[in-house]
Amino acid sequence: MKLRLVCSAFILMALVACGSENAGEGIAVAAPAPEVIDHQGLTASCDRCHGKDGATSVDGAPFLAGQHPPYLVAAIREYVVGARQHTVMRDSVVALTDAERESVARHYASLDTPWKGAKKAQPVAAGRIDKRAAAGKRIARQCTSCHGGKGVSTRPGVPNLAGLQPDYFKRSLRAYLTGERQGAEIMKNFKYSLSKRDIDNLAAYFASLKPRKTSLATSGSVKWGRKTAARCVGCHGANGNSINPDIPSLAGQNGRYLKIALQHYRDGERKNALMKEAVAGFSDTKIANLAAYYSRQKPASPASGESGKPGVFDPIADGGRLAASCDGCHGENGNGGQRGIPRLTGLAPQYLFAAIQAYRQGERSNETMRMFTRTLNDVAIEKVSLFYATREPGENRQRGKGDTAAGEKISAACASCHGEKGVSSDPKVPSLAGQDAAYLVSAIGEYASGRRAVEAMTDAVKELDRQAVEDVATWYASLSAVRPKVRVPESPASWVLKCDRCHGPGGYGEQMDKPIIAGQLQPYLVKSLIAYRDGTRKHSMMNAMLSDITLSEIDALAAHYARQGWPEKKPPAAGKDDNHK
Repeated sequence: MKLRLVCSAFILMALVACGSENAGEGIAVAAPAPEVIDHQGLTASCDRCHGKDGATSVDGAPFLAGQHPPYLVAAIREYVVGARQHTVMRDSVVALTDAERESVARHYASLDTPWKGAKKAQPVAAGRIDKRAAAGKRIARQCTSCHGGKGVSTRPGVPNLAGLQPDYFKRSLRAYLTGERQGAEIMKNFKYSLSKRDIDNLAAYFASLKPRKTSLATSGSVKWGRKTAARCVGCHGANGNSINPDIPSLAGQNGRYLKIALQHYRDGERKNALMKEAVAGFSDTKIANLAAYYSRQKPASPASGESGKPGVFDPIADGGRLAASCDGCHGENGNGGQRGIPRLTGLAPQYLFAAIQAYRQGERSNETMRMFTRTLNDVAIEKVSLFYATREPGENRQRGKGDTAAGEKISAACASCHGEKGVSSDPKVPSLAGQDAAYLVSAIGEYASGRRAVEAMTDAVKELDRQAVEDVATWYASLSAVRPKVRVPESPASWVLKCDRCHGPGGYGEQMDKPIIAGQLQPYLVKSLIAYRDGTRKHSMMNAMLSDITLSEIDALAAHYARQGWPEKKPPAAGKDDNHK
């Protein structure tokens, strides 16, 4: 029995060996069945975001039509292994076989849909009527008897509305409707007739009108008013043209209206802590002079903080325009103004960026800072940060009341993070040299109490008594601030020269392993460049090249390629999958 089993096994092995070595020589061996791929089923989940045409984007998904197959295959693999972070994409492609990845890539490469590019939404600006403004225009007919046909008042004591910031307009109108603002009883008549949408539409309409200087005469001295207005520039802008959507422009405004409003702030009839403090103790004559000055200034359309000159790339100058609203508290060029307010010179842009973001997001509690930062996007915050980081530190006139010698000894424990003599070598850690002493005392108190949540700082200062805090703050305030080293952003043209080497002229290259970026969505390009810069998307060459690129450069570079047209004659495709013939 055993012998019979051994013989059978030997014969079976011989047959298998014969079949593998001599296929086609007497014994037919069946070829493997080709893998059947359901192309329509594979791309169904992709089409929901990328469109059946490969050029319809949902939630910022990139255009894929006509993209090089090897690049698409590599990109799919990067989502699978985590080199690209996107949960939905990973879940969609993680189970695909190599053949299926290739099929999906060739499908999108075979599509000839031209990319439409991206149009950036524009805010309501003077001279442009959108749908909301058109609706507001109809409602505004009932406002003309007091505020004028085009939002320019012809009645003393009634404000101009043309070109007024929408956020400020809406807040003010609601204050009149609720009775929070007194002195315009007629406004209460509209309390029940204006819906929230009506108010939004009215704000859009009046913001779209070109602001004009009042033609009404006003009492007061423009000359003396100009001197007083110097203290208002920080909030209301140069010549009364505000760039902050929460703060009204005053240039060209009805002088009598301004006079009454300022008197109400002074007397507490209008509730605003900043304004009450600003005009406290003003005589009626001083208020009349200030109102006269602003009524005679030329109003400008609401500014965006950009250069306003086509083709000009100057983020630092843009930052200076945006930072004008900060001067009232932080002083000219950030070199200090009010006691207890931080000096901004001598601080690295990385630290300033993080600090401003924290105020905008409410992580640092300060209502004034929240108001000034809430409308700034990350690009604007970076521009402001770059502006202050490039200003030359001036002499600190706000010294402390402690013992500098004692403070120097205490500071030894701080040097490992904040640097010798208060000049930090880490751009994310603030330099303390030349900082306002009262501000340092306040900040140390917030760290000690946990109101500023930085564990390392809380541990470092929680044991310091009041005198020790005063001493170390006085020591740092006595030192000279040093301007940090800052890389000045390069022009988009300079970056394009680098990018075109791999991606081809205008971003439409023929290297099969490089993506086409001409006409790609700007938001997607911005997101991708940030991911390469931060290292969340891995690519050694891209990571190294973009390691210190700024958001301003990223935004301009992405805008350049998004504007590039889809060429009429495309490079030859890498070939279409036979299954698509």
